[in-house]
Amino acid sequence: MRWKTLLAMAVALVLIISWTATREGKSIPAYDKANEMIMMRNIGHQLLLHVGDSTSRVLPVQQTGEHEYVLRFASPFTFVPDSLVKAIDRVVKKHRLPPTYLVEVITCLNDDVVFGYSIFKDSTNNIVPCRGRAQVMGCYKIKLQFPATAEAAVPDYFLPGSLAAICLSLLVRFLYKKRNNTHSGGASIAFATAPAPATATTDPDPEPTLEVPANFIPLGRYRFYTGRQQLQFDQETIPLTAKESKLLQVFAASPNVVIDRDRLLKEVWEDEGVITGRSLDMFVSKLRKRLQLDAGISIINVHGKGYKLAIDDSK
Repeated sequence: MRWKTLLAMAVALVLIISWTATREGKSIPAYDKANEMIMMRNIGHQLLLHVGDSTSRVLPVQQTGEHEYVLRFASPFTFVPDSLVKAIDRVVKKHRLPPTYLVEVITCLNDDVVFGYSIFKDSTNNIVPCRGRAQVMGCYKIKLQFPATAEAAVPDYFLPGSLAAICLSLLVRFLYKKRNNTHSGGASIAFATAPAPATATTDPDPEPTLEVPANFIPLGRYRFYTGRQQLQFDQETIPLTAKESKLLQVFAASPNVVIDRDRLLKEVWEDEGVITGRSLDMFVSKLRKRLQLDAGISIINVHGKGYKLAIDDSK
């Protein structure tokens, strides 16, 4: 009978949903230890990539407890607490790690805790002190600790309550259909319904779309499309990274003017959690390569001050 099939399918669905939700309530996903270490290492990797540091090494991750890890770095760095919290939280959510965890930033020299915070599933309970206080350049270790256990995400009464509700609804439906069949003499007549004639619809001719050129900033013979994050030189398109595009916008806003290094770092890396001293120089070098097709454009290093985007339209 069809109602029995529906009942079996409903019960199976409730069991699957309940099991899945309960699994999500555990503290660590069911990965082996190797995958857990890889996820921890990726947190350190993403922190360095976040500011364009693709050369410094993330040292082997140390597991100091059942769900406690220490990230170490080969090069010193500085960080802004607010941005560090955001950077780690993005990686934790991406890998579906437990929503409750503790982070401590420790000095390499004497293991002093210079910054720490706690994140909970209920964000109103989060404890994040020292917001906006940038830390000095130094050697730091990052310690992450996840809870060993957590309560199941599904209440104990969810499964039996769901089963009872499904059984009751199917039983009522079955008795209602049986009663209708009895009143009609036990016979049922099926009427075939002719399909409604298809209504022919004629779409009006689509209006011609006009291609509107995107806004761009002229830089010598280049066209800088800020929205697309790309440069156009004659017929050649040169893609830019987000950091390259942001840095070039600062230069383009003040051509032939010396821009202080601190201002460049603030405007381009203000929201980043980890700042390395060589990030600015590395991205300036990349922009020089992007702009080398026009001999009238150059980025000049003014010693002790900053950089200048020099544009000579006569060349």
